[in-house]
This record gives sequence, C-alpha cells and structure tokens, in this order.
Amino acid sequence: MSSPYFYTAFHLNLAFSSIEEKDHYTVIQKCYWPLLKLAENGIPIGIEATSYTLQAILSVDPKWIATFKQLLNEGKAELIGSGFTQMIAPLVPAEVTRWNLKLGLEDYQEILGVTPEIALVNEQAYSSGVLPLYEEAGFKAVMMDWAEPASHHPEWPASIMHRPAILEGQDNVLLPVLWSDAISFQKFQRYAHGEIEADEYLEFINLQLAKGVQAFPLYTSDGEVFDYRPGRFEAESKLSGAVEHARIEMLFKTLEAQNEMEIVLPSKALSLLDNAETSIRLETSAVPVPVKKQRKYNITRWGVTGRADLQLNTHCWRQFEKLKNSEDSTAMGWRELCGIWASDFRTHITEKRWDNLLKKLPEIKANRAVLKQGHIQDIYKVSRDRRFLTVECGDLHLVLNLYRGMAIQAFGFGDYAGSEGGAPAANSLIGTLAHGYYDDISFGADFYSGHMVCEPGNSHKVTDLSNLEPEIYGSDGFLVIEGTIQTRWGPLFKRLVLDSNNSRLEVFYDAEWFDRIEGSFRFGNLTLIPQAFDKDTLYYEVNNGGEQRERFPMDFPVDQGKSVSRLVSSSTALGLTDGVLELGDASHAVKLECRRTDIAALAMMHTQEVATNYFARVMLSAQENDETSGRSAGDIVSYVSPLNYTYSISLIKHSKPL
Repeated sequence: MSSPYFYTAFHLNLAFSSIEEKDHYTVIQKCYWPLLKLAENGIPIGIEATSYTLQAILSVDPKWIATFKQLLNEGKAELIGSGFTQMIAPLVPAEVTRWNLKLGLEDYQEILGVTPEIALVNEQAYSSGVLPLYEEAGFKAVMMDWAEPASHHPEWPASIMHRPAILEGQDNVLLPVLWSDAISFQKFQRYAHGEIEADEYLEFINLQLAKGVQAFPLYTSDGEVFDYRPGRFEAESKLSGAVEHARIEMLFKTLEAQNEMEIVLPSKALSLLDNAETSIRLETSAVPVPVKKQRKYNITRWGVTGRADLQLNTHCWRQFEKLKNSEDSTAMGWRELCGIWASDFRTHITEKRWDNLLKKLPEIKANRAVLKQGHIQDIYKVSRDRRFLTVECGDLHLVLNLYRGMAIQAFGFGDYAGSEGGAPAANSLIGTLAHGYYDDISFGADFYSGHMVCEPGNSHKVTDLSNLEPEIYGSDGFLVIEGTIQTRWGPLFKRLVLDSNNSRLEVFYDAEWFDRIEGSFRFGNLTLIPQAFDKDTLYYEVNNGGEQRERFPMDFPVDQGKSVSRLVSSSTALGLTDGVLELGDASHAVKLECRRTDIAALAMMHTQEVATNYFARVMLSAQENDETSGRSAGDIVSYVSPLNYTYSISLIKHSKPL
C-alpha cells in the first residue's frame, strides 16, 4: 500500500472581522507570501480563499497573484473554492448562495484562470439542503469538518475519518467530502506558535499513522494566525519574532524526510475515494446544522449574537426580497448583498469597519399597525371567567390565560373540551402543561405556550407572564385581542389576531426596550400536548438554506437552546430560512411562521422523555450570547429602531396520513 497522503488548505480571508483594510498589505507580506514560498520550495500547498480576498490582494500586491497563478499552473499549489464572500449558507436563501458561488467562480477564472473543483463549506456550517447547491455550481467535492459531526454519530466507525467519504444531501445528492479537522489544525497552530515542541507534535502525527489514516488534514484553517495576530481574543498567543513560518517549513521538511507519509495537494488525497463506499449524512435531528470546532461555534454565532446580527440579517432579507422581485436586478446588486451577508460582519468586527458598515444601512423602521375596529362577527363565540378567555369558532378553539399575559392555555380543533385538575384539554394540540402534570420534579413547572422569556446575563428573567386586561374587537373578519403588559423594563404591547378561516393565530409584540436586551431572548414558545400526538410518528420540517424543507423524525432528547457555558447561551439552532417550522405527526401538525423581512429569528427544539410521557417544545430566538456579543453602548440604536416581533401559529389537518 502507498504512503498515507497528508494535505493542507490554508484559509485566506482579508475580510477577517478583526483585520482593518489598512493592514491588508502587512497580512499579505507576513502571512500569504510565506505560503507561496513553501510551494516554490516543493511543498504542495492547498489555499482556500474567497474571491473578495483575491480581489483585495490584487489591488494591493498583484505580484502575489501572478506568483500564485504560476504555482497553480505548475501543479505546486491548488485553489480550494469558497465563493465571493464567506457566507453562512444555512442562514441565507438558496438563491443568495447560488449567486455567492457563481460570482466566486467567475472571479477565480478572471483573476487566476482556474476553476476549483473542491469547495470548503464556509465556516464549516453545513446542512443537507446546501449540498445540492455546491453540486449545481459544478464542484466535484466539498471539504467539511469531521470532529463535530462525528460527535453526533456514535455509530460511525473511526475509520471513516481516515479517508475521503461520500456525503448524501437533500434530494439524494451525493458528493465526495474531504475532511478538515479541528483537533489537527489546532495542534498545528500550537506547534507553529511554540506552545508545543516538534517532538510532541510528531508524536501526534505518529498516533494518526498508527490508526491507519490514508488521507489526513495537516492544516485546514486560518492563514492569518502565523507571524501575525488578528487580535480577536485576549488569550491569543504572543508573537516572538517572525519565526512561525520557519517552524512550519522545518516541520514539513521533517515530515517529508520520514518517508512514512506524502504531503500532497487536496485533490490527490481525494483520489483515495472508494466510490463503492456507502454514503453518510452529517446532519441529525438534534443538530441539523453541524459547524466546525467546539459547540460554542454554532449557527447562532452568525444569526442572533454579535453586535446586531438580528437587525443586520433582517436588513439583508429585505434587500434580498427587493432584488428577487426587481426586473432591474444586476450582478452588482447581488454582489453587494453577498458582501453585507458575509459572516465577518457578525463576529469580532472592528469599530472602524462597523462604523463604515452602518453608513450603508438604512434605518429599520418599527411600525405598529393600527387596525380598524369593528363588530365581532357572530361566528366567534367569546366567553370569559376570572382567569381565562375562551374563543370558539367552527372547528376551532382558543383559550388564553389572562393572568399570564394571554399565554395560550389551549389551541386546537373542535369545541373546547375543558380540563380537569390542571391536565391539558384532550382535543388541544398546543397549550399549557400545568405544574404537576409531570411527576418528575425536574419538570415541576408550568410549561406555557405563546409567551416570551428574556434571560439577562446578570439579573432575573423578564417575561410577559403578567396580568393583562385585554381589549377585544373585530377587524375585517378577524378577532383581535390586545393589551399592554407591565414589565420591570417598561410596557410591552401584545396583540393576538385569530383567523378562523385558516386556523391561524398571529402574535405581535412591540416594546421600546427590545433593542437594549443583553442575554438570550426567546419567544414563540409552543408546547405540544403529548396525548394529542403519536410519539412514534412525530417529525419536524425546516429549511436550512436549501431549496426546500428538510424533514426530521423527532428524537429524544434534543435541547438546542441548552447553554454551552456561562458565556455561550445555546448549543445550536435551526436556520428557518423560509420562515416556517412545522411539527406534527401522521394526522395533524402545528406550523410556526416568522417572516424573515419582519425579524430574522432562528428556531430551537427541546424534547425530553419524562418517565412514560414526553415533553416537546419549539421556540424562536431573537438573541443569544457568545464571545462576539459585546458591543458599544448605543451602537445598535444608531441605525435601527426597535423591531416589532411577529409570528403566527397555524393548525393543520393532514388530508392523508403521512
């Protein structure tokens, strides 16, 4: 058998969040030129770059581009594709990912005269729905992180990591995958930074050889962290002279001299693929969007954290709708949108780059619609006792708890059957599971529906679960129930609109303090009534950046909103890229909708078996915490008015059993 193949894919990104434009030339000199020198000295090097980065290099140092182009032609280096910008595909519409890949490929051909066949999944944020988009763009393979997806697939043999594999995505699309790996690239960085010595690193490499690896990723991460520090973290290792690339070159020469492995270009490592192998899927019901490295790197990082991810993404969705519906949209318009949707604006962005971005963004207006008040139609039967407001209309019932801010006590088909001893109504699909419903003390609480919860980092939670005296009226055939809840942060206006014709309830919030929240902010909580659903056929459907929704069986347990640490408030989320999450069984379902142009929130699932019963809830998230969440006072308010928060709940009867 031939020697194992070891390969690299140095990631170049001059849009790096914490790098100023004035520092581009320095980064090219200190970080990018040494990579080309390695290739000139006979070390095959893989380089992954956005086409934006190549354009930025060309404008500052065209000689670097000319040298790279020559090395590509001589087969001493290989370009790994990315796109025009580094974008989180599971969070954006499929059409935008298409444009990002298309623009990148056009630029690669224009600047370098090559079309890469392997693409590194941006930020290693993957969903099965985005895989067909890479195939459609013409890529022959993708590069994706091994360690995080593997941690959710205990059934995988470790040998899968030892060579390329075949991924199966949506619509049964099959595409080879060449692995990247967080452990290996972090080990490489520690050696280069002098945190560990060569003998310790070589011991790690020998361990991989002993495992029988046939293709191994030596390094598949940032190129800007050697002989330079981007300045993201206080804990970054200190520079001690320009020695790190010298250490890297010495390491490569040492590895080559061992004659136990061969350093190759990524495409040669891909040649080890056995097409007869069974395909694998990276996603699971618990983690449908796996991301690189440790759990703190999940899609909330680019969706609802940062300085103003929510507002920025909402703006991008509005721009997308304009471009999509415009007959005059141009490639430049799509290029500008891809630029603003780049991941780098959503993490450790510098003050200067943030201020420049704000100048390009319009104010996002808040608008509380004034509804025309009229007579409540006779089809709505409204009654009230001290605590509950009950509405029955045809084949629909809705019960609200006025002592808990109009939390949904029961929402389902048929006449309201009532409840006894705190048990939920027998014919309701969602509602409240009262304290004492579960025997398990760890579930000894009230589990409401239709409410919001904000959990600041250093103080008590704020909710809308307070007394409310509603105003009730009819408007254009709808039933409107609204009122104001007093919270310790100020008043909160809440409006519910019932559309009986479509079995739909719209929930609207408005408050002046929404854009000043620090901590997690979750709303649209829907708690399933367990006896209303067949647990064996429970599923959920959601779009994570593909052309259509993906369907997952409901696994137990799943807790996507569980904190990773004191600093990171959630472990994963759902992209919700068409604004719809459906959950149900073979007979009926509940659909949660949140228009992306209103608020680009994410969704989360929480399920748990409780003795012989089960718990299942879905929620929306408008804000989470991680290490990117720090911001200067007032810098959100400087371009965004408080957003209105709207979502809707629809009940569905399946005409045919699924």
